[in-house]
Parts: sequence; structure tokens; C-alpha cells
Amino acid sequence: MTWGDRSVAGERLAATNDDVVGRFPATANQHACWHLATGRALGSALHAAFCRRIEGRISDTGAETALQGLVDRHEILRTRFRLMDEGRLVQEVLRRVRIKPVQVDLRHLPEAMRAAELDRLGKAVATEPFQFTDSESPVPLVRVLLVRMAHDLAFMHIVFHQLVIDGWSVELLIDEFGRLAQAHDAGQNAGLEPPELHFGDYANWQQDLLADAAIEAERDYWRGKLADLPYFTVKPDRPNAVRDGKGEIRSILLPSQISEGFEALARLRSHTPFSLSAATAAAALYRLSGRPEVVFGTQLAGREDSGSEAIVGPLLNTVLVRHSVAIDETFFGFADRLRETSLEAMQHGLLPFSEVVRTARGKLHADAIDNYCVNLVVQRCNISSGSVGRKDFGAFRIDSRPGQSTGAQRDLSLFMVSREEGWRISCEAASALYDTATIDRLLAAWLGVIEAVVADPEVNLSDVANPLVPEEPTVATQHAPPTAPAPQPRNKRIEDLRSRITMLQARGTGVPVIALNSSSVLYPVAQAIGTNNPFIDIQFCPSSVRTTLPQRHFSDHARDAVEMIRLARPHGPYALFGLCIFGAVALEAARILREEGEEVPLVILNDTYRPGFREGLGLLDRTLRRWQVSWRTFRDLRQRFNAGEITGAEWIDNYRITRKLRISRVLRRLGLIADTAVRDVLQDHNRWFPEEVLRPSQANFEMKPYPGRVVLFRNTAMREGRLFPRDFGWKGFVSNKFLVVDCPGTHDTMFRSAGAAVIGDVVCRALAEKETELGFGT
Repeated sequence: MTWGDRSVAGERLAATNDDVVGRFPATANQHACWHLATGRALGSALHAAFCRRIEGRISDTGAETALQGLVDRHEILRTRFRLMDEGRLVQEVLRRVRIKPVQVDLRHLPEAMRAAELDRLGKAVATEPFQFTDSESPVPLVRVLLVRMAHDLAFMHIVFHQLVIDGWSVELLIDEFGRLAQAHDAGQNAGLEPPELHFGDYANWQQDLLADAAIEAERDYWRGKLADLPYFTVKPDRPNAVRDGKGEIRSILLPSQISEGFEALARLRSHTPFSLSAATAAAALYRLSGRPEVVFGTQLAGREDSGSEAIVGPLLNTVLVRHSVAIDETFFGFADRLRETSLEAMQHGLLPFSEVVRTARGKLHADAIDNYCVNLVVQRCNISSGSVGRKDFGAFRIDSRPGQSTGAQRDLSLFMVSREEGWRISCEAASALYDTATIDRLLAAWLGVIEAVVADPEVNLSDVANPLVPEEPTVATQHAPPTAPAPQPRNKRIEDLRSRITMLQARGTGVPVIALNSSSVLYPVAQAIGTNNPFIDIQFCPSSVRTTLPQRHFSDHARDAVEMIRLARPHGPYALFGLCIFGAVALEAARILREEGEEVPLVILNDTYRPGFREGLGLLDRTLRRWQVSWRTFRDLRQRFNAGEITGAEWIDNYRITRKLRISRVLRRLGLIADTAVRDVLQDHNRWFPEEVLRPSQANFEMKPYPGRVVLFRNTAMREGRLFPRDFGWKGFVSNKFLVVDCPGTHDTMFRSAGAAVIGDVVCRALAEKETELGFGT
């Protein structure tokens, strides 16, 4: 059965005339890719899937004519690969190859079903195999699915085999596709000049290069650089499993403050987004592996001269970055060294990676291109155009959308990609080797490093990347998982908890501030408190993806918090910090710690109501209060919408009842709000965890009076009243000193610079007073 239960698939679209008009040698990397493809172990992991959103008017014939025009213009799209009797792989350009996209119209389906069907079709077309024989490839090695969602909205899925494409080429093709389709629908000629160079020209050039004696200097460099190269990966959950090409992707969107801080820090420290991303990723990899060297691959465009920029084909090349870890240095000492290591590797990126492998491993077979386990891709925008992904073509425009996963070619592939909404970190892992929990631990560790470095650029590497597992013996010169040592026992639950602990500010000898949190918003507060008091952020939410968890008692969540606090610091004193319901968890955790004999000199609450306060109101008061909260929420969302912080759909979807009734989908269908991508608003900043897990457990919790010291920060946008008391209902429940402080901003913005300054000043003074009593600094 073919993808989407359709009868047309790209490899069955035969050439109308298979006369060969050109024959060229395959490149070194194409040789390696061929062996992987015909070995069939990785399946669709060797595909490259792309998705584009087309908004506006484009005809079916216009799209089809434009696609055929691309195949006619670029020889690599009319190329088949043949393995000759002597074992030599050649690429043959055919005179004429027909391509016809599969066109699917989903407008007959209810709107609520269209997105799911689009996703199903996209996954199917991305993973349907191209049918290779042992000696010949199908032609063309590209297939296209065009799906109509509305009269002025379509999605185009394009799937290539890696033998014929790289990311740079896709952007060239999309631009030409738009111009060709626009010209067809306008009855005009697109006026595109014929390509000056084709991929066959590049293949001939590379063959001459590899035969030139001058390339031996590159071989010597890599022979020395990769001598005794250690096996490196994050320890798999199933180390003896055989990879089957299937993978799982997990992602985290960085909050806007972290994204902005990351970019500003890169500029300040003379780093590129790639070099700083690589350093944070390498620190996270070290934290989960414990290995003294980190090894990862990354890709170069392979278009150093202007003449190659317009060539469509797989010019991309891979280089290996091998970097030692000195745990006693500062993070930026580590990052600056890695920047130089990466630059050096890229300067020696002329030798094809498969030739690097041959050079370093002697008689190693060509498919040893797959001998490294971790890959890193950093992408700020569309590679060739430098744009944010939108191209306008008169009656329609084309936007970039994430393509479907085609599978995992490596054990672990890390991505840091900048889109309009900010930077996103992702990890695709081989499903045969890794559990979801391990992928999430790696992402949490990576996020923790980024947060800590943005909060305190002078932080030590040991404070952000202390290994979660004992260092294992290095296995040199082997590129298969070692089987001799017995696996070490691991407590995966404890590893998961440790991975969610981030040192935002490591310096200082004062009382540490430990924050319970579900999203990354606290680094301005850590900066404002300063360098006398360490600041530790505990990501209390157990998953970056919304999931269903069993309901538990509120005190059980508090005991979870105590366990993580003790993992961060085994003994007090502690100053505990929490926003909203996390403040209540922090206060109950403080009670437990005090009962266990620990010193908790201060609990810091932020817009935190006492559990039971709202539930204790009469029916009329609860109703009035709910109405007032609804009005304030509406006002705040309107302000955020007017400021461009949220879309109309996100405004509407903030309400439970509208989410349940899918009101935003109906309004999109009627054209009353912009047709933006459907997004789960509860996923933002992990809102699902406090709303769906913590709040129900708090409803019937009877909190005992607390004997310690508490400061409550309340946002200035919240008006006081009988139903909204200034003390948030804590009067009579804090028997020691209790201070209420106004904090500039709203509930969502009180940790920005103005509010953080107020919080930092008050907390520093309160802790300084208590530290004198405790004898700190004497």
C-alpha cells in the first residue's frame, strides 16, 4: 500500500524517454549514501522532507507546471544512480522525466478533521520508501503532495532522497517554483535564466580534487585529528538494540527573555549563534555522558565560492568536532575553546566526510559515514535567502513550515532553530535506543545550561554541567558500543530529577535561593539578587510536553519538591521561592524541611493565594470573584493582543470553554480571525501542569499555620478589594514576620526588569538580616 492510500508515488513516475544525456561519477558522499540506501537498514531516515504553506491563489495546473519546470531545469532531479559491474557508482541524467504531484482536496472534510488528515498524509509521504534495487535507483528521487485546505490555503509536502538534495538547494527550488507558478497563472514567461552549472559539473570537479596531490594535506590533518577517536554518545537505555531508522522528536521553545538574552550574550562575547549553541549543547552532552571528550558532527553548506551557490544538489558536507572538557574552567573558557575547535574543523571541510572516514580508519567500508552518533544543526533563518521563511509571489505567498520527521539517521540529532516565535531546541533520538524520558533529560539539561549562562555569563562549567552519571572508561578507536564492561546500575528517576535542576547563579556564600518553577522566566530575578546568594531553579514540571498525570495529594507534590531541593543542596539553610501555586508548594515544602530539622530563613511568595481561601468563600462571593477575574483576564489578553504578543486565536484559546468548543477553529473557517497554526496555549510555559495537575490537588488541602518568615510580592496591576485581599488570604496563617510588597507589572510580567529589581532589593535585605543572625560571613 502506498502513502496516503494513493496510487501515484514519485518513484513510479517513469521517464517519458530514458535516453541518457549525461553520465557523471557519483561524489564520495553519494557513494556512502548509496550503500546506506541499498542496505535498507535506515529506511526513510535517508529522506529529506520539507513542508511549505501556500496562502493565496495558485492553480493546480500552475503548481504542476512549476514542478515539471524544476525537473526540466535541474539535471539532478532527472538523475538515476547505477552501480556498474566494477563497483563504480555513476549518476545518469535522463533527457525527460515526468513528475506529477498527488493533489488532495480536504475541503469536503469538517474543519476540525483537516489538520489531522494533513498530518497523516504528510507522515505517510515522508516515510514511504523509494524503491531501490541492488544496482539501480528509481527516478525521480523526489515526490510531491499538494493538499488543499481552503480556497486560498494549501500545503505542499516535498520529499527527496538525500542522494539528490540538501537544505540550501530546497530554498533555491522553492523560489523558482513560486516564480514559475506565478508566471503560469498570469500567462507570462518566468524569465528564468538556464542554470550555468549542474551537479554533474560539481561531481567532476570533486573527482579531480580527490586525485590532486594537494588534497593530501587535508588527509593528514584529519588523520591526526581523529587518531584514537573515542566512541561518544549518551548512554542508551537499550545499548544492544539495533537501530531501525525510527526516531522520536521532542522540542522546547525558549521563552522570549531567554532567546533575547542568548542572542545578546552571543554578540557581547564575540560568538556566533552556532558557536554559543554548540557550547551549550556540548555542556549538556557532557552532563549526561560524563565523558572527558565530546564528539559531534555538524554540516557545512559546501558552497565556498559564488559559482556553486546556484547549484541544486547535495553539496553539503559533514565535519566532526572533537572537544575536550576541563570541568574546572568557566563556561566561556570552555565555549571559547570550542569556538576555535569548530572553526578549525570547518576550515578543513573541503575533504568529503566519507573520505575523512576512509583516511582515519584505513580500510573501513564507505558506509562508515555513519560512525559518529551525535549531530548538531543550528539554523537562524532560511539558509540561502537570509529571510525568515516567507516568499511573496503576487497572488500567493509561500511560508516555511516544519517538515515531517523521516526517521533518525544518528543516535541523537540536536537542533537549535530560530523562528519568528523565538529559539527552539529539539532532539531527535533513535527510538530503538532511547526512551522518551532520556530525550527529555537531555533537553532539560540543555535548557538548564542556556538559562544559567544567560543569567550569569561568568558561571563555572562545573555549576552547569556537573555529570549526572559517573564517568565511564573511554573506548578509543572503536566505533561500536562497547560490550565488555558490564552496564552500571542507574537510578533513572533520580537522573531525571537532577536534570531539571539549573544553577542560574552559582557564586556567593549566602543563603541559596531555590525557586520552584514550570517555565524559564527567572533569570532577571537571579541577576537582581546578585552574586552573594546562589540562585537555583527547579523545573518542577516533569515534562516539556503536555501529558496526563495521575491526581495526587498536594502534600505529595510538596514532598517531591523537598526531594529535588535536597538533590540541589543536601542541607539548609534554604530560601524558597515560588510564583502563584508554586509558592504554596514552596511554603508546604518549607514546613516539611523545618520539621526535618533544616533552617528555612525565608519563603518568597509571588501572587500566591493561600490554599483554601477561594474555596472558603460563599457561593455568591465565589461567583462575583470569578466574574471579576474573567474581566481582568479579558483586559490583560486584549492588551497583549494589541501589543502583538499573542494572536487572536491564542486570545480565544486562553479560555477553557472556548477551547472545549473549538471556537477559534470556527472563527478561522469564517475568516473572522487570521488562519494561523493551531497551538495548544496550555503548552506555553508549561501552563498545563499548574492548571491541570497542581490546582485540582490544592482544592481541598487544609494548610496549617506556618511559623517561619514570609515575604509576598503582589503585582501592581491587581486591584485590592474584599474578594482580592492585599495579603492574598494569608492573614493569620503566618505566625512570624509577614511582609507584603507591591511589584511592578502584571502577573505575567512581574519578573521582568522593573519587578525583578524590586524583588532583588527586598530579598537581599531580608536575607542579609537573617544571614547576620545565622553567622554567615563571620
